[in-house]
Amino acid sequence: MYAMNNVFIFAPQFDDRGNDASGAFLPGAQRFGAFCKKQGATVTTYIFNNKLPDDQKIFASIIHAMAVAPPQLDTVAYFGHGIKSMLVSAKIGQHLLPKFITALRANCGMAPTIILYACSCGTQGGIAGQIADGLSDLLAGVYGHEDSGHSFCNPRVRYFPGHKTVAPDGLISKWIKAVGNEKGDFWMRFPFMTDDEIKEELKSMKA
Repeated sequence: MYAMNNVFIFAPQFDDRGNDASGAFLPGAQRFGAFCKKQGATVTTYIFNNKLPDDQKIFASIIHAMAVAPPQLDTVAYFGHGIKSMLVSAKIGQHLLPKFITALRANCGMAPTIILYACSCGTQGGIAGQIADGLSDLLAGVYGHEDSGHSFCNPRVRYFPGHKTVAPDGLISKWIKAVGNEKGDFWMRFPFMTDDEIKEELKSMKA
């Protein structure tokens, strides 16, 4: 597993549908941040006000928080609602995506890992792939969920560029079990593991 060093996490402050923020997005962001700190990383967590009436103000607050974080981010993680074309809680859709990509380029170092813990962002032609394409000069790797499901324990994960299936062939059932274990930490660790490391860990798991 390779180490992350400088992490930026953003998640919505207020519940929008049921206890989505308080029950999933915020706990997920907190756990991910604690995991990264345990690895020795510097972690900046920005909990944004998703109830502001102006989408531009929500977006601007996120971009500002990223800009004042320690420079040369190597990991950016979003927890929130998503659809194919949009980070819904953060109001980052097609109209703001170019500015978001510009902000990522300005604040990330080379080969950043970007993880979208959000529904449907990893769909073919979706926002995860668009971010990866927009940051191809930085060799960015972007993870996104291909469909709707649990905020951070959805096993249908795709990696971009390439819309690659992350689950190893022949180990799908163990992958589903590992990623779907909300109390475990595999869902936090696998974006920082090599393909071989993922395979070996899953092989060692009990069926």
